[in-house]
Order: sequence, then structure tokens, then C-alpha cells
Amino acid sequence: MSTATPEKQTGKTVSVGVQELIEKLRNQGVDSGRQEAGKIISDAEAKAAELIEDAEKRASAIVGKAREEADFITKAGKEALQLAERNAILELKDYLLEKFSEQIRAVVSHSMEGDKLLEAMILEVAGQNNLRGENNIEVILPRKVIGVDELRDNPELLKAGGLLEFAMKRASEMLQDGVTFAVGGASQSGIAFRLKDKDIQVELTDEAVAAVLLKHLQPRFRALLEGIIK
Repeated sequence: MSTATPEKQTGKTVSVGVQELIEKLRNQGVDSGRQEAGKIISDAEAKAAELIEDAEKRASAIVGKAREEADFITKAGKEALQLAERNAILELKDYLLEKFSEQIRAVVSHSMEGDKLLEAMILEVAGQNNLRGENNIEVILPRKVIGVDELRDNPELLKAGGLLEFAMKRASEMLQDGVTFAVGGASQSGIAFRLKDKDIQVELTDEAVAAVLLKHLQPRFRALLEGIIK
């Protein structure tokens, strides 16, 4: 049997109510804190995810641009290399063609100093079968080959043969065909044929002969370089 007075019971009831209120407020504060913390964490995670996504996009764009630049540089490098290779081949072909032409010119120039070739050229151009109706041809021989200056100082050289002997022997028989011989100037390197009636002179210098030969030989030599013919 309780002996508490009504005042004591009322005070106890109030105390319990305060404790419950405090406990309720505490629980509400904890829940509110938890909710706020959860919201902060959720926002932070969302922000972090957004930043990561943005960073990935930027990184992907940078990698893509770098790949495009690398592809461009690689392609440009290959094209430049192919162009350089093509130019080098063209320059090499031009170099070889020029050397080939120089060799031909040198061979022709050396050959044009020989009596036999000049004799053959005279017979071929001014011989009986090649007059073509022309009967007043003058063959102008090179002074250098004839050796006029040397003959003036030493006439015995006339007996030594060579182009002058050829001209002396052929002069009489070719004269019947209207062919005469003369000696050219000091700078004349080849032989010249002058049609007196028509005032036409054709010079067969080493440069002219080499040009004619190269006109036919250069295309063939270039074709060999390019592998068109073997």
C-alpha cells in the first residue's frame, strides 16, 4: 500500500514527462542529424560523380585529340617520307641521265678527233651516193685535225697520213662529183658541209653529233632506269 502523497505523485509524473520530452528531442535531433549527414554525403557523392564524369569526358577528349594529332603526324610523316623518296629517286635518275649524257658527249668529242670517223662522215654525207643532186659541195675540214699550222712548219707531215692524206687522195675523185675541200677556222671542232649554190652550211660538230645521239639514247636510258625495258 502506497504511502506517497498526491503532491509527490504529481512531481514524479512531471519528472517522467520531462525525461520523455528530453528523450524525444534527443531522438529527433539525432534523426535530423542523420538525415542532414545523409543529405551531405549524398550531395557530396553526386558532386564527386559529376566531377568524375566531367574529368572522364575531358580526359577522353584530350586522348581523342592527341590520337588525332598522332594520326595526323604519322600520316604527314609517311607522306613526307614518300615525297622525299620520290624526289630522291627523280634526282638520282636526273643525275644518272646527266652523267650518261656527259659520257656520250665525251665519247663523241674524243671520237670526232679521230680521222677514221671524220672520213666515214665525209663519205657518208658527201659521197657519191649521198649527193642527192647537189654538185657544188664544199667540205670544210677542222684545222685542228688537219694540222695546218704544223704542216706550214713541217711539210713532211703530209706524208704521215691521216685526214689530210684522205682529203688529198679523195679530192680528185670527189671533185668530179662537185665536192671540194677547205680548211675551217681555229675554233671549228667538227666538219662542215657548205652548199655553195644555196649558201647553206651544215656543221657536224661534236655537240651536234652528241645532240643527235642523245635524242635517241636518252629516252631508252630513261626507260631502263624506270624499268620499262630490261
